[in-house]
Amino acid sequence: MSDRTLMLTLTVATSLVGCSPEEASPMPEPQAVISQAGGFHVQWQPSVAPLPLNESFDATLWLKTSADGTPIEGARVSIDCRMPAHRHGMLQEVEVTDEGQGRYRVLGLLCHMVGHWVLHVDLTRGAVTERAQFDLIVE
Repeated sequence: MSDRTLMLTLTVATSLVGCSPEEASPMPEPQAVISQAGGFHVQWQPSVAPLPLNESFDATLWLKTSADGTPIEGARVSIDCRMPAHRHGMLQEVEVTDEGQGRYRVLGLLCHMVGHWVLHVDLTRGAVTERAQFDLIVE
């Protein structure tokens, strides 16, 4: 084996060591809250932990009724993330997709500053909109 081949083999082997599944960050545990008026339960699970600073990330929401735990499908779900201390929100719009059985995919969340953020989950069914909130910390 030539020195050049040995060096290339060692470089590739070294770079693969950090790619093992055991070292990958586990998905964060879902967090759950009840909406402010008590009409629905929501769980949210971001795609990464910790929440990244000024980098887009995605999340999954699970929505169900408070009355009997039935998954909420086909609702209009709006997401915003706000920074109360600075009185502003995200710099981009997110996309929410209903995946069925009460599961919603949120694409394009972005918290561009360090600090306390509040994730608003607004659920509209008919003429009624109800909000649930999650407190987030970006470091």
